[in-house]
Amino acid sequence: MVGGCGRERFCECINDFILVDMWKMAGLIFMSLLLVLLAEGQERREVNKKALGFFQHARQAFREGKQEKALEMLNKAKSCAPDFSALYLLEADIYHKQGNKAKEVSAIEAAIRLDSLADHPYYYFVLAGERFEEGRYEEARGFYRLYLRKDKRKQAEREALRQIRNCDFALQALRSFEKPATELYLEGKLPVYWPSLDVKGNTLLFTEQNGEEEAMWMLRDSVRYPLNFQVTGNYGAPSLTADGKVMYFSMHSGERNGFDIYVSYRLTDTTWSEPVNLGYPVNTESWDAQPAISADGTRLFFASTREGGRGGSDIWFSRLLRREADGRQVWSVPKSLYFNTPEDEMAPFLYFDNRTLFLASDGYPGMGKKDIYKVDLDVASEPLNIGITVNSQKDEFGFMVDASGKWGYFSSDRSGKRCIYRYRLEDSVACPAAVYTEFLVLDERGEAAVPDRFTLVDIAHADTVAWYDKNYMPERILACVPENRLLLVGVMKKGYLYYSDTLQSSGDIAPVCKIQLKPIEKNQTLVLKGIFFDIDDYRLKPESYPELRQLLAFLRLNPKVRIEIAGHTDDTGGDEHNYRLSEDRAFEVYKFLFLHRVPKERMEYKGYGKDRPLAPNDTEGGRAKNRRTEIKIIDS
Repeated sequence: MVGGCGRERFCECINDFILVDMWKMAGLIFMSLLLVLLAEGQERREVNKKALGFFQHARQAFREGKQEKALEMLNKAKSCAPDFSALYLLEADIYHKQGNKAKEVSAIEAAIRLDSLADHPYYYFVLAGERFEEGRYEEARGFYRLYLRKDKRKQAEREALRQIRNCDFALQALRSFEKPATELYLEGKLPVYWPSLDVKGNTLLFTEQNGEEEAMWMLRDSVRYPLNFQVTGNYGAPSLTADGKVMYFSMHSGERNGFDIYVSYRLTDTTWSEPVNLGYPVNTESWDAQPAISADGTRLFFASTREGGRGGSDIWFSRLLRREADGRQVWSVPKSLYFNTPEDEMAPFLYFDNRTLFLASDGYPGMGKKDIYKVDLDVASEPLNIGITVNSQKDEFGFMVDASGKWGYFSSDRSGKRCIYRYRLEDSVACPAAVYTEFLVLDERGEAAVPDRFTLVDIAHADTVAWYDKNYMPERILACVPENRLLLVGVMKKGYLYYSDTLQSSGDIAPVCKIQLKPIEKNQTLVLKGIFFDIDDYRLKPESYPELRQLLAFLRLNPKVRIEIAGHTDDTGGDEHNYRLSEDRAFEVYKFLFLHRVPKERMEYKGYGKDRPLAPNDTEGGRAKNRRTEIKIIDS
């Protein structure tokens, strides 16, 4: 709460926003001393001695916790000297202790009307904070400016300037923004908030508050299901992978100093595995909470107060290194993100495209307290305030966008009880619709096969958009894909030739892509479609490395396999040139594998030039097919 009088209240006010260490300075007067000085100052102006006596009795009663007795004494003092400003300041402090904000503010206003308080200008700062909390931005800005003019020591200058900036932003937003209509999405008997949807919209998780306790619920087909966890403790802020089969959330189990982040796997449509703590380095002795997981579960954003950040709470990022068979996971050392400020950043939400992040912050211009902002991680954009449909002078949390990219969900207590609402996003905030497909892996008999590894790579950006291993491999692999990108699909299973092909993502991508694996056999060939060279050049392009890493993993998974690496060209150019170019290209692949510790006894390389075309060379499409790098199984 922002408000009150004297040193005690002023420090309480600024501690909401600023590090306490900034205020360890001389000159902030203890509240009782301040009131004495005010009283003595007015006594020199011939304050009624009887009123002064009542005031001293009131101050003593307040110190002893006898608030009603203190108010009684103050009323008697007012009847003797209604223009005695110190009476109203003490009265304001009493009402603050009682939680009566309206009377507290009224008393401060009365004191200011009676005395300019030039020697104690932080009362204007207090009053500005009250106006700001009420959304009365014009008045708040006026009081902040009064404070800056009157406080020669500028004790809260930084915070006052920050709040003036927020007032300017809010006033401009209110003038220029047409607020879209919102609709009630979910309400319950108890407050509900923090929604999380899978990409298909089949599963909704949310947090429900019952007194001091928080718990999560799942909604499927309009039916509510409690989570079946045996562990006890407050938990919430769920985040789902795109397929809805893995959930990350915060839980306070009584260990250490705060919340940790946990993972749970879906067992059936309505049941979940027991939570597994992510452990160090994601979880520390600090507060680590509010996870946002990527579509495939390999990127984690979360809020933390750990050391090494820029403020009280920052957004951190970590990558999944491996999954263990017992459900545990190993994550990289988290990194603090570029947009963190000395204030608080928290409550992240990562959209299905893996590049659009929403977060709550009070470190950027906004409507007050924590607003919701949008950032584009690919270009490291400045956080964009998403507008007054969601943001207000209060704290906003629990924001998300569904797979359409056009509907935002958030919680609000605008009806008197916290419910979940949704609204149609403005164009400046909307995201591209999530494009997704399922991959079904089949064996040589056409039956479903569980691979050891599945990867989907955005070739141009060298970015893995989906990654699964044998410790977590659903039968149908759902992957969110960026639109209009060339993707490299890699599937690996021990004893089978690995699958490698490119896929052009678009709005009409097949809902299910079937992939058939072939057992490893002698003389089998595989075109490495993810190997790229410039025209008439043998040097590997950077886009080739995802394919090379897959080939390396295949050889490690099948240690008895020996291969020939073959280079091929089209019929343009002379024969000798083509033989040399194709052999140089094959050697580059050979060299990569050798440098990554594949023994040379397991590899051969050869250039065939134009001798083995796959298609006629009379079209550009045919020539493109003939320019290729292959592997052939020599021995298995």
